[in-house]
Amino acid sequence: MKSVSLLSILFSVLSFLSSEIVSETRIDFSEIWMKVRLRSAGLRAKAAEVKSVEIGKERAGKHWLPKIYADVRSYRTDDPALNFTGKLGQRSATTSDFSTESLRYQPSNFLGPDNRPYTEPNANNAELFAKDTLNHPGGHTYSRGTLGIELPLFEGGGKIAAHSLLENRLSAVKSEEQYLIHLEYSNAAAAYQTVSLAEENLSRTETLLREIKNFLSNYRLGNRSNPVGFSGFLSLKTLQNILEISKKEHETLRSTSEERLRFMTDDLPEDFKPRRTPLLRFADEFLPLPDPHNAGKTDLSEAYRLRSEEAKEAVKAERSKFLPKIAAFAESYTYDGSRDRANAYNAGLYLRMNLLDPSDLGAMDQAKADLDVARKKAEETKLREESSFRILILKERNTLENLNSIYDSMRIQEEQLRISAKLFREGTISAPQMAESFSKSAELLRMKSDAESEYLKTRAELSLYSKRGARHEN
Repeated sequence: MKSVSLLSILFSVLSFLSSEIVSETRIDFSEIWMKVRLRSAGLRAKAAEVKSVEIGKERAGKHWLPKIYADVRSYRTDDPALNFTGKLGQRSATTSDFSTESLRYQPSNFLGPDNRPYTEPNANNAELFAKDTLNHPGGHTYSRGTLGIELPLFEGGGKIAAHSLLENRLSAVKSEEQYLIHLEYSNAAAAYQTVSLAEENLSRTETLLREIKNFLSNYRLGNRSNPVGFSGFLSLKTLQNILEISKKEHETLRSTSEERLRFMTDDLPEDFKPRRTPLLRFADEFLPLPDPHNAGKTDLSEAYRLRSEEAKEAVKAERSKFLPKIAAFAESYTYDGSRDRANAYNAGLYLRMNLLDPSDLGAMDQAKADLDVARKKAEETKLREESSFRILILKERNTLENLNSIYDSMRIQEEQLRISAKLFREGTISAPQMAESFSKSAELLRMKSDAESEYLKTRAELSLYSKRGARHEN
């Protein structure tokens, strides 16, 4: 019976532990990033933009291919000109098609070859009753089919500039996409590790609060008749309030970072817990430092540079509007009507030139102004990123040194707190001195939290300059 009881207790304990393990979903950052990479609305939108520009570039690259077109129309008309050309197109015009009212008044209708009037009707005076078929042909139905080809020979450089413009735009959009990927990655990494750091610092704060509470419950320091002890009591109560505020700050930081991850991934589990990884190891693995000698710019500055190249091609495209266009063309026609069906062709060269279009006036000046703006933006972005990079490198180095000093000081202070507690029990130190020891621990905890946040932010920003990226990023 006793062995059965022990087995049941052991089974219950194992079940409880397994349920506790299942209730917490510890997820690696690489899994989080895969969710962000697939579901980020911003990344999906930018990928769609890249595809759109790529299609446009492919279209623009076909500008030298011949244009083939067809035109089929059927119409009914009483217009004299259209009727006449319709009959000519059928190659079936007759003399009766040239009959006009003026034929009725020709002298040959009234006088013979000897200039004597006719005395009786004959073939010559039959024109007296001629119809006006040329000016009043009546309504007729015609059909015309056209098949043509046009081959550009010279386009003023406009289509070539348009293709180069789209090539630069595609490269710029791809650079923007890479920058956005790096930015989303660094934001996700910072949010993920912030949750982990907030949990750790929250746990340390709660532990320190418990130690202070236990200390106050074990020793009667709230008696005003003992000024020294009461002074220590007040100091510890103040420190408790400060730590409670710090606790709420850590809880808020954890909640906001979780919400940020939830927004980025779209399906973060409600019981999500990050895998605990020390900050420095996490940064080295997921936020690699760039080479300080070869870096200094991100994909964003490259995108701005390519945008300036795009604007340069836009100037060429605007200039081409004032240059002639030359092309070869050939057309084949088929005419069909009530009389017959016939074919014809037309082939040759044409030159077209824009002499005056008010909408194009000032277009080149505007394109040049846009180019100047794009170049200035590219230069400003490049200089700003180089300056930011130098600042971040310096900040990373100093913050890392401070962080290591804080970690070392915390280990020393933990030992100091244990010694102070022992000395207080032995009566060697007073309550205010003990309160000061607790206060130093709280201050180091605050410094640790601030330094870790600053270092994580700095590493996240520096990762944007890393050309190789983290191995999990792509």
